[in-house]
Amino acid sequence: MKTVDLTQEQIDLTSLLRLAQNEPILLLTAEGQEFLLSEADDFEREVDALRTSKSFQQFLDERSAGKNKISLDELELEIERELASINATDVP
Repeated sequence: MKTVDLTQEQIDLTSLLRLAQNEPILLLTAEGQEFLLSEADDFEREVDALRTSKSFQQFLDERSAGKNKISLDELELEIERELASINATDVP
């Protein structure tokens, strides 16, 4: 997987699509957002490429080491609270 930092590199859409024909592209924005661009029709090839990609595995390791993690139980509780507050405001 190739990483393109849009704060460091100006690249047009045609060039990005050309790159994505060969391997998935991780786009990094100035706002810290990350987007993955890859060919949609070849899922199996993408999975194989990502499975063997050292840079993608490093990316996953860095993401999993991040501090902004919550457990599945915490996430479920947060969703339940949000749904309860939505339902409470919908009742006349």
